Amino acid sequence: MPAPGSQRLSVALVDPSGYSRPYDHELAAALAARGHDVTLWTSRFAHGEPPPVDGYRVREAFYGLSGRLPVRSPLRRPAKAVEHPVDLAGMAARLLRERPDVVHVQWVVMRPLERRLYRRLAAAGVPVVFTSHDSLPNTGGARRARSFLATAGAFPHVIVHSRWGREVLLDRAGLAPERVHQVPHGVLGYLTALPDGPPPVDHDGPLVALPGLLRPYKGIDVLLAAWPQVRAQVPRAGLLVAGRSMMDLSGLRFDQPGVHLHPEYLSNGEMATVMRRADVVCLPYSSIDNSGVVFAALPFGVPLVLSDVGGFRELHEEHGVGELVPPGDPEALARVLVRLLARPERREELGARSRSAAAEFGWEGIAERTEAVYRAAIDR
Repeated sequence: MPAPGSQRLSVALVDPSGYSRPYDHELAAALAARGHDVTLWTSRFAHGEPPPVDGYRVREAFYGLSGRLPVRSPLRRPAKAVEHPVDLAGMAARLLRERPDVVHVQWVVMRPLERRLYRRLAAAGVPVVFTSHDSLPNTGGARRARSFLATAGAFPHVIVHSRWGREVLLDRAGLAPERVHQVPHGVLGYLTALPDGPPPVDHDGPLVALPGLLRPYKGIDVLLAAWPQVRAQVPRAGLLVAGRSMMDLSGLRFDQPGVHLHPEYLSNGEMATVMRRADVVCLPYSSIDNSGVVFAALPFGVPLVLSDVGGFRELHEEHGVGELVPPGDPEALARVLVRLLARPERREELGARSRSAAAEFGWEGIAERTEAVYRAAIDR
């Protein structure tokens, strides 16, 4: 039931492409556990089984045709571009009829179009909240950055996951402080209850893993450049780079001893398997606000190595998570990885810190804070 003295809310969560489906699931389930009526507006999940629905509804309102094309089909992206405005208009019309208490947008796809649409919804009296998962884009130039900032500025209330993200929107987008709400990302704890899936690698030795979608900003090149130094000092060490490739991998140095590439989407079970098997999860990103991979790793008690960028520094300084390395520095990265692989006691210490931090990022508190943002939007 809702908190004493508060009303039950009807909430429409919007994530057309399912970019953050694990996050959507955890938030929707936690809000439903607080007694709210939650519907996730999204599309057919293209990468195996989505997280199991728990107390909320899923409305697959986007990409009814293009979503059935193979993920790597060259027709998929242009077909989605054709369907998206039509599906978006259909959703907006239905939301105006149903009038939920709040619409909570997780991602926008066609930013200029969607800024106008959500402004119209707000003007029609439907409260709208936006989560800026990335206050600045991790790829692209100044024009793309301006588009991200303008998108956040189009919403009356914006949720960010870090102090860094909040400061970006205050300083660079010029948003008033009362419009920007810092609510942390929560742990993806449902993964810990899953049995292992088929292992993406069979390696006999200590294993460093970089799991998740493979994108240019993930620092794969930096990790591969550091690897010869790691392997020279820890000869049995292995490196697993695993996840659907969203970049050209052809020029990268995967043909090194101990390196394993699995350029396919990791199912929930496979992700759980990687987290249980990895001795270190290494995320040498060049930029980030916060990463779902971190919040998948924490409840497994995995030691983390993180670049000193975005919200990663806050996780380290405020919650003791992982070790920080300068972004783009293979030598520094190699030194940290060698030290961790050679010192099981240090890995145990960092693993304990991960588990302790996981307890601080539970969804009950996050749902409560998110609900407070909803009520601020409703009372506006």
